[in-house]
Amino acid sequence: MLRARRRGVFRRDYEIESDGGPVTTLAGARREGCAYALDSAEYRVERDGRKRFVLHGPGGRVATAERMTRREWAVRAQTGNVQLVKPSMWRSGWEIHQRGSARGTIRHDGVFSRSFAADLPSDVPLPVRVFALYVVLVNYEREANAAAGV
Repeated sequence: MLRARRRGVFRRDYEIESDGGPVTTLAGARREGCAYALDSAEYRVERDGRKRFVLHGPGGRVATAERMTRREWAVRAQTGNVQLVKPSMWRSGWEIHQRGSARGTIRHDGVFSRSFAADLPSDVPLPVRVFALYVVLVNYEREANAAAGV
């Protein structure tokens, strides 16, 4: 299970850990992008328009995430596809669907908490799991900004 904790109130940096140990730090960049390193390999997330994110790795494009509907994103990678689905507009959690069935969740730990828990399928490579988590984190930020009138 991955856990993400926001490093500051006004920063878009997140510390990612798994089983209590550090995994990486998502360093926020312009236009909802970020950069992170895993096993000395550098990864970069870029926003491509309002409905699409692209993950670039050492060998080029690793994965893309495209908004299908307001509550569904399709993450496509060479290693397989997953869907990020928000089952209810009244709940804050997201479900991870793979091959038509729910295989995991990403949820906010609480209203006053800056941390998130992500239970993603283990057969999805770690760079793609971190990418999917980041797409959901951006959606949480967008919802919070819309609610605050920013």
